[in-house]
Amino acid sequence: MHELRLGSVVVPVLYIDDDIIAVNKPAGLPVFTAPGKAAGTLTEVALASGVTLYDGEGVELPGVVHRLDKDTSGVMVLARSQAGWSCFKRQLGNHDAQKQYLALVWGTFAEKSGRIDVPIGVVHSRGLLLRQADSSGRPSTTDFEVIQHFGDQASLLRIRIETGRTHQIRVHCSYIGHPVLGDYTYGYRKQRNLVIERQMLHAFALSFVAPRSGVQVRVVAPLPQDFISVLGVLAR
Repeated sequence: MHELRLGSVVVPVLYIDDDIIAVNKPAGLPVFTAPGKAAGTLTEVALASGVTLYDGEGVELPGVVHRLDKDTSGVMVLARSQAGWSCFKRQLGNHDAQKQYLALVWGTFAEKSGRIDVPIGVVHSRGLLLRQADSSGRPSTTDFEVIQHFGDQASLLRIRIETGRTHQIRVHCSYIGHPVLGDYTYGYRKQRNLVIERQMLHAFALSFVAPRSGVQVRVVAPLPQDFISVLGVLAR
């Protein structure tokens, strides 16, 4: 199986076995809506494509073992069996599953790498449930490496997260004064020379151990065209 498809929605398959499936989720496709509902989600696309997803006890949505924001693209894993669900959950909890992201952020850095170790809490703003740096919040750690500067306007970062808080990368980048390009929720301001429809954040790679075989697997999600286009504009 090379792709999932439902109507005009096409989701490339990066890896599949009896227990899990890893896909390259496009930006704009939500992983979930309300608990128990799959309509208009990645789950719906997978089920419509004939993929069996685990829907056992304690599972809010079929197959969902972790999440990506609707407008974040990249590697997303769904569980196809109880073994896949429990094994991947355990690897995430133990930090054995390693996630890497690519992010375009505002501004440039004096240092080549760094760590953001700032707790994140919940805040209600304009009727939305958002996140913010909060000393009384949950411990959150983000490591970053600068790959490239684009003048003084933007930087491309490789990011690894030790924790997986909602909006963690977006909140941490905003906290240090480098909001993700296109992330109008967390501090980015529109620039005349850049047309950006969503946050420039991409789940680039994921390493994990296959549940049954014990083989180490690394899946890589190619950059989507909108991300490539913004890189091209910045490089001019």
